[in-house]
Amino acid sequence: MDLNELFNQVSQRMLVDFESTKTSLKHSGSKGASNEEIVKNFLIQYLPKGLGITSGQAIDSNGASSKQLDIIIYDELKTPVFFQTADLKVLPIECIYAVIEVKSMLNKSELKKSYENMLSVKKLEKTAYFNSNSEIQSTHNLYGRCWENWPVAHFVFAFDSIGLESLEESFLELHSNSQIHQRIDSICILKKGVFLNQDIDGQLSALPGPSTILAVSHTKKPLFLFYSIISVILNQAQMKPLNFQRYLSQVRF
Repeated sequence: MDLNELFNQVSQRMLVDFESTKTSLKHSGSKGASNEEIVKNFLIQYLPKGLGITSGQAIDSNGASSKQLDIIIYDELKTPVFFQTADLKVLPIECIYAVIEVKSMLNKSELKKSYENMLSVKKLEKTAYFNSNSEIQSTHNLYGRCWENWPVAHFVFAFDSIGLESLEESFLELHSNSQIHQRIDSICILKKGVFLNQDIDGQLSALPGPSTILAVSHTKKPLFLFYSIISVILNQAQMKPLNFQRYLSQVRF
């Protein structure tokens, strides 16, 4: 099987669906929901089945919540759902591995909105786990440091954008004072390329680190590159058992 050709075909189908949505739907909210479904369907088909894909909100055991999130990637086998409608779920932050914002056209103002959404989810605290008494403790080496609990990654998927040079300038300005783990980690623009991270050896990654720089790839295979780099991260994602009682501390029975 030729993976290049496979992803080229998938990319073309996504663009056809996007253009169909743009011409067929007049309401911006309906267009946005339809575009999110295009990306969700791709992720459901190509990510491991243990990863759930939904839209909604994240909350933590302190009562804080994120803004509404276009796509949440979470541990489907271990996650209780606090609230659910046909299209949305409210999930504990402990069970969430990544978030993807979906944009039809990524410009400076939409990038800023994505940045604010990123902060709203990355500020939430992952604390409601059972402590393991095992002598062997797992940690996760991401963003250039060890984490006891898997940190939430944040990506943006856009069907199109302004020029990549202008977008890069805005990206760097937005993140000029950001900590490494409080950034938009990577961006895929289906019609133009990928924003990702490059280390001193030229290795590309979905997540930034202390010695990485922002790399802007004008690849003709944005979807394949984006899928490849986020898969490296998501295929390793894991969580400790959720301690649901931490969320009940504010409840009076």
